[in-house]
Amino acid sequence: MRRITIYSMVLALALSVGSCYPGGIEYYEDTDIVFTSYEPDYDFTTANTYSMPDNVVKITGDDERVFVDEPYNTQIINRIASNMETLGWTRVDDPEDADLTLFPASWTNTTIYYWYDYWCWYYPYYCGWGWYYPGYVSSFTTGTLVMTLVEDENAIEPYRVWTGALNGLLSGSYNSSRMTKAIDQAFTQSPYLAN
Repeated sequence: MRRITIYSMVLALALSVGSCYPGGIEYYEDTDIVFTSYEPDYDFTTANTYSMPDNVVKITGDDERVFVDEPYNTQIINRIASNMETLGWTRVDDPEDADLTLFPASWTNTTIYYWYDYWCWYYPYYCGWGWYYPGYVSSFTTGTLVMTLVEDENAIEPYRVWTGALNGLLSGSYNSSRMTKAIDQAFTQSPYLAN
């Protein structure tokens, strides 16, 4: 239930940001969203070590495990590790020795839409069948990165203490710098993680 609530909040935030651009979005960066959430009852000062896998899982809906392609995988892992180190956390290799575990995961979503205009709906005019303005087909792809910090990763339902989610349009050459800025923003707006 909590997962649905978090995703609903991210969706609501995305829709509200879209309403801020009545003239249309001018730059890909205008679509970037950073969302963070934490467990207010968790005392972050009691933990100072974390473990993190060396690969970002790419959620595709298949049973086969897929990872984010290089160089993005290494850039994401290194940027997360750098931010955690800046906040006073120490990364350890063995999850058994860590206070918390940080799991990064990502996915992409391509939306295709078709639009056409039909101007003959005005009564009493009727232009007959067989004539329409030509349609317009377009698509866009969004990318999402979710970072989840959990306690007791081996539990049936691990205790999630922090979640950071980044979302934006994928644009090619600028994805790397925008991703870096968004990861930094997720940690900047989470000062409670500092040790």
